[in-house]
Amino acid sequence: MNGYSLRFALACLVAVSVGCTSAPVRYYTLTPPPDKTLPASKISLAIDVRVLHTPPQLHRSELMVRTGPTEVTLLENERWASPVNDEIKDAVRFELQRRLDRMTGLRPAFEKLTLDIDVQHLEAELGRYALFEASWSATLSAAGNRSNGARATPCTFRADEQIHTGYAGMVEGYQREIAALADAIVAVLTSPASGIDAPCQKLIEGSTGRSGSKDH
Repeated sequence: MNGYSLRFALACLVAVSVGCTSAPVRYYTLTPPPDKTLPASKISLAIDVRVLHTPPQLHRSELMVRTGPTEVTLLENERWASPVNDEIKDAVRFELQRRLDRMTGLRPAFEKLTLDIDVQHLEAELGRYALFEASWSATLSAAGNRSNGARATPCTFRADEQIHTGYAGMVEGYQREIAALADAIVAVLTSPASGIDAPCQKLIEGSTGRSGSKDH
């Protein structure tokens, strides 16, 4: 082997070696694994979750973290398993189904729940906080007859909790906050008002972790 061929072979080996040691891409989802200990569903309520809006900066596959007062960082190797809108929609529907399957507080005439969500904030700073803020409204109706349902007054939700671990802990913080949103929605839908002038602000105000305003 001449000198040129040897140098070329060594260069190829270095390139392969560098490629093999590059950081792997990890994918995250907001939907937790199914709980196999839960009994089979006792109700047949169709749930249609629609995420009407998310901030433009979330319209990408990479996770994003706040790294300063005016700075955010895209994490090239930490990515969502599907578009953020779909992640939120699927996670909220999963959490609602899990709760409503165990409850009998809904009027039997209702066969469908339509939920509209407008996301204002979904952000985190590693080692500090995860923030989820959204407004929502819900309609309970007979299947195929949305117009005659009972519509919940538009409600607001904010959860701001401390996180202490890495990227997986950040996503788990979002999961807990979405679970808290599902708790708040179910509390409104099963209240005596059944979604009509329900006291949603009182029921959902606050935080899953610490309460109070945050300067970020």
